[in-house]
Order: sequence, then structure tokens, then C-alpha cells
Amino acid sequence: MTPLRPQRLLRAALVTVVAAVSGACTTMSSADDRPGEPEPTSTCVAPGAVSGVGAPSSAGPAWQQTFVDEFHRCALGDDWGTYSGSPGGNPVGEWDGSMVSVVDGTLRLGAERTSSGWVTGGVSNYPVTQTYGRWEVRMRADRSADLSYHLLLWPKNEQWPPEIDFAESVSPERTEMSAFVHWKQDGENRKANADTDGRFAQWHTVGVEWLPGLIRYLLDGKVWAEVRSSTMVPSTPMWLGMQVEAGACERREDWGMSPCANDEPRPQSAAVEIDWVAVYRPSADFAAHAGEYFLPTPGAIQISD
Repeated sequence: MTPLRPQRLLRAALVTVVAAVSGACTTMSSADDRPGEPEPTSTCVAPGAVSGVGAPSSAGPAWQQTFVDEFHRCALGDDWGTYSGSPGGNPVGEWDGSMVSVVDGTLRLGAERTSSGWVTGGVSNYPVTQTYGRWEVRMRADRSADLSYHLLLWPKNEQWPPEIDFAESVSPERTEMSAFVHWKQDGENRKANADTDGRFAQWHTVGVEWLPGLIRYLLDGKVWAEVRSSTMVPSTPMWLGMQVEAGACERREDWGMSPCANDEPRPQSAAVEIDWVAVYRPSADFAAHAGEYFLPTPGAIQISD
């Protein structure tokens, strides 16, 4: 690991970040110019913010919003794609587009136990691919010992690693959440993580800021963990993925955690709900407003190799 701590190094990197993202974005849409949305109906759209907090239009002068989706329609739309097949490295359950729906102003990633096993939902925001930026998601998760959820940035070129997981949980009561970073070093796949507590069966805003040599994990607008390393932090274009997976009990055993118990919540169906998603890239004058990024955030967990 090569820590990126000196202020002059990050300042120099920020000079290039705007140029990097300006050409990295593909077919982005905004809330004002997204084509082809169906007219709202009472069965698909809930008035106001479902979660009590509306989608932001700004994250301050350091950021320029490139995409926002409040799911005020009846269909998923062209900015998203659904997952299918078995999750890599996880043979328990399958993804299927039937488990993804947009109703009552929310994106719903469902999960259902069937006679042949679990079927779950996942989506990619592949059209909004960029190098560096800020992603925020307003979400909540039903309690379940069998299911995990994962909100992450995935490389456009499909060459893994890297991967940035900014909200991940196998907690049956949704009282814990993890952040991970995956990278390759000296020919080996590496990972590091941090954990935080909360009541994630209720609505929260989770997010991540990604810059050269820096990842900052966000919870309700505050930085709770960060990575400062030119080795661990990726520099390849990435897109947002959000998914529910079966096999949380098996993962807990693999990780040396306590096995699933009979008194834990084991519903036959559950879901992760998304009220809105907002994406930003560094603004043209990002460097002029980036003083807070130069030093470690007070109170935040410093994730290292």
C-alpha cells in the first residue's frame, strides 16, 4: 500500500480528475431529459418522497450532478438493466428480472424462496459509467438471515478486481453494514473493509465519493470510513450495481461468524427498497472546494491494507 496523505499529491491528482471524468461518461440522463417515461398513475407513483427525504439536486460546489432517478414511473427504464443467472462465487440462488419492480415511487429488489431455491433481484446503472464521482442511494432493507444486499461500483471493462462496495450486509436484523474495497496487488486479489452500526431496516442514505487515491464512504451525508491509497483505489471507469443475494447464512459460516439460528428472521420473501439514486462528477472548479479531502476525516475509520 502507498498511502496518499501529502496534500500536494492529492492536489496534483485533482487537477486531472475533471479531465478524466469529462470524457468517461456514456449516455447519461438527467431528471429533466430522460426520454420515454410513461405518464404517472396512482398505482405506480407515490406523492412526495417515499422515504421522507427527497432526491437532492446538488451536493455542493465541488460536485456536478450527472444523473438522478426518483422512480416516479411504472417501468424500470432505459437507464437500468436487470441481473440474471447465478452470482459469481455464490451458487446459492439466482437473479431474475421478475424480482425487480418499480411501484409506489420506489425501485424494489425482491427475493422469494421457491421450490427450487431463492430467486432475487439486481440492477445495473451501466449507462451512467464514469471515472471518479459521488454516488448516493436512499434505501432500506427488510430483515432476513438468508439474504444479503450489496450496493457497489463495478468496472466497466468487467475485469475484476477492482470493486468498491459502499453498502453491504449479512446482518439478519439489518443492524450492521460493511464497506469493502477490492484491488489487485503483486498479482494477488486483495480486499479490506470496515463496519458500522445502524438501523438499516429503516430509510438511510448511503453513498461513496471516489477520487484519485481516495474513497470516502458516506452514511446520511457523513463520512464514516475512507481509503487513502494510490494502490488500493481504482482508476478505471465504473458503474453502480444494486443487488440482493441469497446465501447469507453460508457466507456467515465462511467468514467465521455465528451460524444462522432459528430465532432469526427467516421470511419466505423480502426486499430492498430504493427511493432514489443521485450521481455526481467533480465540478470544473472542484480543486477550489476540496480542502476537506486533503487530510483524514476526523472520526472516520481509516481502511488500510
